[in-house]
Amino acid sequence: MIGRINCPSEHGEMALRKIEKETVFKGEKINYQFKTYVCEKCGINIGTIEQTAAAQDAIADSYRKKVGLLTGKEIKTLRAEKGWSQKELAKKAGVGIASVKRWENGIIQTKSMNQALKSAFQGINIGNRYTGNRAAISIPRIKIVLKEFGKSVCADLLVPDDKLLFAGKYLWYADMLAFKKLGRSITGSTYAALPYGPQLNNYSDLVELILDSNEGKAEPLTEEEKRIIVSVAATFPDKRMVYDASHREDVWKNCNPGDLIPYTAAEDLTEI
Repeated sequence: MIGRINCPSEHGEMALRKIEKETVFKGEKINYQFKTYVCEKCGINIGTIEQTAAAQDAIADSYRKKVGLLTGKEIKTLRAEKGWSQKELAKKAGVGIASVKRWENGIIQTKSMNQALKSAFQGINIGNRYTGNRAAISIPRIKIVLKEFGKSVCADLLVPDDKLLFAGKYLWYADMLAFKKLGRSITGSTYAALPYGPQLNNYSDLVELILDSNEGKAEPLTEEEKRIIVSVAATFPDKRMVYDASHREDVWKNCNPGDLIPYTAAEDLTEI
């Protein structure tokens, strides 16, 4: 840590002070405090690398308080009160330990992940983490989503006797991204870690049901859900791309064959 800093305008040694500033972060006006070196004469402030990092953490925590998210300090304190390690908290919240480490060190969690943390501390479950906070799977919605993807990637993703090799990956990314952004999956599908990547659980029993389903009985897609589908399709315009990307995800690689993949793992996706 630097012991002294001189004013660049040659006003002499600067004093270490705690100051308060206002800024707009993620659309929210927030006030935050941090320590920095201040020239008592001209008012300029200069921070060390450590102080700049601390200021960024202060901004993140002020934002989290403003929008009702647990701060990094609060997560650490609540975890300590429970006597849990980071690994234990991650298991109870259904997230990866890397996520807990990031959140405690200043990275801002999504609202759905914040709810997972709060529920873990309260000893309750957050809806159904295997259907993405939906009561059950919607077969007609799967059909609608696959048709939307088909239009975007110019490919028929649902045909008789299909194994959903590529369709399942598009669905998985869309549902996971929706859960991360909106706190709820699009289709309510459950996904398993299979040898050929993340896949609809019991997919072989679903193909004919999806083909025969009545789209008119499905809840219409929201504009936010449509944007998510378009975003996934734009990221993987070729179906081989989505297949390969899913195989690079640690979320899938770290599962045992046949394990269900919780939606809380959406925070740890790296390809989208």
